Amino acid sequence: MFGVFLLLSFLYNQKDKKLASYQMKTNIIALYILLFHFNAYAQQYDIPFKKGEKLEYKIHYGPIAAGIAGFEVKTFQDQFKFIATGKSTGVFSLFFKVKDRYESIVDKNSLHPNQFYRDVKEGGYEKIENVFFNYKLKQAETTRDTIPLPENTQDLLSIFYYLRAQDFDTLKVTDNIAVQVYLDDNFMNSQLYYLGNDTIKTKFGWVAAKKWAPELETGRVFEEDNGMNLWITDDKNQIPLKIQAKILVGSIEMDLIKYSGLKEPLKFTKKN
Repeated sequence: MFGVFLLLSFLYNQKDKKLASYQMKTNIIALYILLFHFNAYAQQYDIPFKKGEKLEYKIHYGPIAAGIAGFEVKTFQDQFKFIATGKSTGVFSLFFKVKDRYESIVDKNSLHPNQFYRDVKEGGYEKIENVFFNYKLKQAETTRDTIPLPENTQDLLSIFYYLRAQDFDTLKVTDNIAVQVYLDDNFMNSQLYYLGNDTIKTKFGWVAAKKWAPELETGRVFEEDNGMNLWITDDKNQIPLKIQAKILVGSIEMDLIKYSGLKEPLKFTKKN
């Protein structure tokens, strides 16, 4: 997921209906990774979130208000339990109704996932999936199969929080982070490139941010004018503020519209 649940899930799942090109599917996988997803850059985690945190995003497909995505932090048996939901809204819902739910249970210290669950309903497409990560046997037990489990694995939701626990203070422009994330009985590899500091206008005010771009195909980085970008707050919360992405059939944008229960107050700044 989760990353932009409804639009990404819809577009990615069109591969089963042969309605998406290879390039589109590649871009969709990259967007999934951006939303939920980075690999280990630092080994010590200063957890920037706490039980009770809630984030809500509005998703636009071009000029159309397409949906709402929400993220919540809970606990379960001395573990973190992350919950993400997505639903279509407005005119978009008339063409393609979406109701998705993702859950991830992770270790509080390592932030490695122990269990991943998703229940997606997107138009006529429905899928329920349970994945158990067995680190002793080094395998992932999915709804359909048992597959080898690589090191530093994250699922589509847990990586959203794993990213936020990384130490970005030592990053230099063009530094990259290796990504490996579970998706449909496979583990996807990619690189995320740090593009530098930026200032983003939100509904709450101007916020200092760090900007990122992904690479999925060898030698190809999706740059600002030809691909996708992600902005994360440049503070101790390190929450995604905004995602912009161009795909073959238009563009997708996701913006933070509500937040509560943050571990640290959100800091505002002046426009650069």
